[in-house]
Amino acid sequence: MQSGGMRRQWSGVLGAVALGLLLVGAAGAGQAPPPVMKQVAADLYFHYDGTASNSIVWVTDDGVLVIDTKQHPRQAQALVAEIRKITAKPIRWAFVTQAHGDHYLGNQVLKREGAILVAQNEVARLMETYIDKEMKRRQAFFDRNQFDPKEIALTIPDVTFDKHMVIRLGGKAAHLLYFGPGQDPGNAFVYFPHAKALATGGGYVTRSWSNPMFTPSVDGWITILRQIKAMDVDMYLPGHGDVGTKQNVDEMVQFLTDLQAGVRDAIARGMDKDAIVKTLQFPRYRDWRNAHLAPAQIEAMHHLITTGKSIYFDRE
Repeated sequence: MQSGGMRRQWSGVLGAVALGLLLVGAAGAGQAPPPVMKQVAADLYFHYDGTASNSIVWVTDDGVLVIDTKQHPRQAQALVAEIRKITAKPIRWAFVTQAHGDHYLGNQVLKREGAILVAQNEVARLMETYIDKEMKRRQAFFDRNQFDPKEIALTIPDVTFDKHMVIRLGGKAAHLLYFGPGQDPGNAFVYFPHAKALATGGGYVTRSWSNPMFTPSVDGWITILRQIKAMDVDMYLPGHGDVGTKQNVDEMVQFLTDLQAGVRDAIARGMDKDAIVKTLQFPRYRDWRNAHLAPAQIEAMHHLITTGKSIYFDRE
């Protein structure tokens, strides 16, 4: 299925490629260490970036799959340079887990490397619809790192899918899975059965305040987290934070449960939005990544509860 001649919708199994907030915050108040490439399985690498978003790299004899392409072309170029320290094999695929700029604004670099860009249907739509808003949301990051936003060219997926797609490389399979709106519409996962590993984007993050400004339903999001916990997975490779376990998934479920219940309780006690944002505290999570962004996330939760709408998609 074509969309403006720019995307092909594929469902089912793909064979191996033969030839080829409203404000974004830093990881925390302190200085984060530089990104590091961690080998987490024989053929899987986790590019851990405490200041922005992580990427995952699957290296096979038939080529490479990259998951999430960073927040700026220069970061994507640095990621490619790290990949080249591991393998000279061609980058066949680049998968974008969700329509957040820190996951796709490096797309043009991977495309130039020869990768086929792939994402869930909604991700492609949201990328095109909200690119201007995303660029504004990332401006502080660009300024802080002296990145020129004019270097970014929106590069949308070549291939989209609905619920499930399979990429086969090196005699193994990576399953692209969409369970419905979690952190946001389109946020999809990549399952590597041979490594019992799941790449999650922002749908699951490790000990990090999980931004609710995009979700249509916290309860729906929690349901998805319980689904991925039930999978045959030992290792969760998140968009933010370090590699996680099933216990960490439980922690995120509890965080979202506590955040939603806390704001609901404050509303029921007659507190107005400003008072809730100013006074509500969650000390259990004060040491988590992005805890300094709690007021914006509490406001987003208040907006969702009182209007039934995402604050990000409901506001221009």
